[in-house]
Amino acid sequence: MKASNIAAISALLLLGASSAQARMQCDIGGYWETITRNVQVCDTETETYTETKRHCGYSGYLSLGHLWNQPDFPLPYLSYSSTSRVLEQTSSCPSSQWDMQTGIYWYTKPDGTKSTDWYTYSGSLPLQSDVLKTTEHTRTIQTNCRTEVRTQRVWRCGYEP
Repeated sequence: MKASNIAAISALLLLGASSAQARMQCDIGGYWETITRNVQVCDTETETYTETKRHCGYSGYLSLGHLWNQPDFPLPYLSYSSTSRVLEQTSSCPSSQWDMQTGIYWYTKPDGTKSTDWYTYSGSLPLQSDVLKTTEHTRTIQTNCRTEVRTQRVWRCGYEP
């Protein structure tokens, strides 16, 4: 009995202390306002799942395309490239993958001024690897969503409108 009386008195003191604290922050006084809001509430559940994807790796050499101007420094005829694709587990990797790389090179014009132009390496890269990779993921699922009414008392500074 004494314990429940002490708990009730403690709760009242805490409520009074928080109310006094809120009121002390207002120079001109204030009032309590009751705010009622509709809030959407859902039950949440965390789910772990695995996902398997096919990773296709391609690598090889690309060929230099046509250059409209003579570069100041020679560009190699071939450029090494590697790329990859991620597909669904049930898909199969294509036997090759088209790839292209572009860049800028300097050249000297006939009047002696320097300028830039674009170069392009392109070609078909052969399939080098076909690997299935499984990863674990976590997602949150919301169920049983509903609207609930929430009422809250808020201390407002100033005079009641």
